[in-house]
Amino acid sequence: MLRPLAALTLSALIAAPLALPAQEVNEGRRLAETMFESLDGSNRGFVDMGEYSTFGADIFFSMDTDQDTRISLDEFMSWDFGMRMVAEERDRVAAYETALRVVFAFWDRNGDGLISRTEHRQSLAQDFQRADIDNDAVLSRDEFLSGFSVNVALRAALDTTL
Repeated sequence: MLRPLAALTLSALIAAPLALPAQEVNEGRRLAETMFESLDGSNRGFVDMGEYSTFGADIFFSMDTDQDTRISLDEFMSWDFGMRMVAEERDRVAAYETALRVVFAFWDRNGDGLISRTEHRQSLAQDFQRADIDNDAVLSRDEFLSGFSVNVALRAALDTTL
């Protein structure tokens, strides 16, 4: 029963308004922008699926601390997406952790409590497609910031624009 609830919750977060007001540049947004810049190594202003997939494989490897080719909930929760300090500053740690659990449950496609490499790759590909609003097969900076599921979930949890 948790899996459908998690999928519904993440779907609601993703369907939330994606506009990013320019007035507030906060630490969470700066961290998300830094993530985009690291993805866009060639400074083209967009990320293609190849860069995104390589990034995803690197993240998977760094999350899989026991190197068993699966990410457990504990491994997922202990990997720092860079937003924990924002959550602590805003006294929103519980919401932050809930958002991470929802993303984990959404990415754990077979519901076995582990994210395999295949599940991770499939989830990231689906996130890429969902974030690619204009369907041009690349993610602009704004599409990444406003559409990548982790950014969307954490923005909602931290009650902030990322």
